[in-house]
Amino acid sequence: MQTMLCWGLLFVGYWPLPLLHALGVVAGLLLWWLPNGLRAVTLRHMELCLPGFTPEQRRRIARRSLIESMKAVAEAPAIWFGPDWRLRRWLGSAEEKNALRSTIASANGIILLTPHLGAWELTCQFAAQFGPMTLLYKPQKGALDALIQQGRARNPNARPMPTSTRGVKALMAALGRGETVGLLPDHDPPAGSGRFAPLFGIPAHSMDLIGKLSAHTGAPVWFVLAERRSWARGFRFHLIRAPDGIADVGSSAAALNQGVEACVMRLPEQYWWSYQRYRRRPPGAKSLYQ
Repeated sequence: MQTMLCWGLLFVGYWPLPLLHALGVVAGLLLWWLPNGLRAVTLRHMELCLPGFTPEQRRRIARRSLIESMKAVAEAPAIWFGPDWRLRRWLGSAEEKNALRSTIASANGIILLTPHLGAWELTCQFAAQFGPMTLLYKPQKGALDALIQQGRARNPNARPMPTSTRGVKALMAALGRGETVGLLPDHDPPAGSGRFAPLFGIPAHSMDLIGKLSAHTGAPVWFVLAERRSWARGFRFHLIRAPDGIADVGSSAAALNQGVEACVMRLPEQYWWSYQRYRRRPPGAKSLYQ
C-alpha cells in the first residue's frame, strides 16, 4: 500500500501546476457547495476572527480559503517529488533569495516560522537552499508520515524531526551550531506545552517553545511566507520580522500570535481557516464549534 501511494504521489508530482491548481479549484468549490465540516469551521472562523468585514467579504474569503487550501494539497506532491528544474524555478527571485541569505548570514542561528498560509510546504525548500535546517513537524499516521518526511527532506540540508522531546533537543542543538530551524507556529500544542494567548482577540492555546528557544539561544525569529500567485504563475516569498517580545517567555505566545495575525491579514484568502484552531478552550469556557 505504501509503495502504491508513493508511486501515485511521484506520478502526480510531475503533473503541470495549472492542472494541479485546477483540481484544487474543483475540490475547493465542492467543499463550498456541499455541507461539510471544513466549510462549517471556515465560516465559523469568519464570524469569530473577521467581525469587521462585511458578510459578503467573509463569504468570499471563506470560499477562496477552501479553494486555496485544496490547491495546497494538490501542489504538495509537485513540491515533494516533482522535477528538480521546476522546483528551482519556484524557489524565489534573486532579490528574495538574497534577502533570506543575508538574514541567515547575519545571525548565529535563526528561527523561521511559517503558518498554514499559502504554499507552506515550499518554504522549507526555500530556506534549505542556504544551509542546514532542522524542521519540527507533527507525525502523521501510517504511510503518510514516511512520505511527508521524504518530501520535506528533499533538499539534503533539510532534516525533519517529530514534535517530541527528541525533536526539541534537535532544534536546540541546531541553533547551538548556528543553523536554521523551522516550525509551523499555528498548531494547537499538546496539553502542558503551551499557554493561552489572544489570536484575533480569542484565547488560543499557543506554543511557548519558540519563545524559550529564542530566549535560551539568542536566535532571532522571522516569518517566511510563500504566496501562491494567481493562474499558477508560481510563488512569491515574504520575509517578516517577528514582533518584539517573542523572546520573552512571559509574552512570547502573545507576540507569536500577533505575528501570525499580521501574516494572515496579508493573505487572508490563502490561510487554512478550516483548522479548528480554538478546539482547546480555557477552563470553564464553552466550545466555539457547537
